[in-house]
Amino acid sequence: MSILEAQHIKKTFHDDGQPPLTILDGTSISIAQGSIVTVVGASGCGKSTLLHILGGLDKPDEGIVSWNGEAIYEMDREAIADFRNQKLGFVFQFHHLLPEFTALENIMMPALISGTDPNEAKEKAQSLLDGFGILERAEHRPSQLSGGEQQRVAMGRALINDPDLILADEPTGNLDERNTDMLLDLLFNLREAREVSILLITHEKNIAQRSDIIYELSHGKLHEL
Repeated sequence: MSILEAQHIKKTFHDDGQPPLTILDGTSISIAQGSIVTVVGASGCGKSTLLHILGGLDKPDEGIVSWNGEAIYEMDREAIADFRNQKLGFVFQFHHLLPEFTALENIMMPALISGTDPNEAKEKAQSLLDGFGILERAEHRPSQLSGGEQQRVAMGRALINDPDLILADEPTGNLDERNTDMLLDLLFNLREAREVSILLITHEKNIAQRSDIIYELSHGKLHEL
């Protein structure tokens, strides 16, 4: 059963003085519940653009993105924001942690936005930090954390609202080999522990080998490997 499906997605960028650049040209993808799907491809081929469109962050020029059969870009802006907050978890290469807040507060933020009781959000965030082995770093700000610790905080933030799908865009791009292996283990164990689906964007095919389905994005289209 597919939870997220995109059909015939097209996206073209127009820069002043430059010819139009079509990044996605009729791209289609289906993500089944509980599946781990990886999209690989060269830098600049449109992987991140595709993830942003699937995640309700960037509207396509053409095509339909649907969640459990409902077209997300036919929703109003508030409904799309609620969809992202409640159904999806995002993990990016650059952690986008809020520098003025602690690790604990960064994880709590999406839960507070969704209206969760602060005490409940704090307890859940502490549990996530504990599960990731960094509970003792709860009161540290991002600048006081290592790259691997920051990415685990970002993972906790992605999980705080119990999403059905995690969208991970080059999440290991800034990590060393040890932290890459640790983060990937965390990601791929999530399906067993939480029955969450994962879409992983990467340019490293060796990482993709652990997935259920691997697509390569080339010339604006996805090809299953």
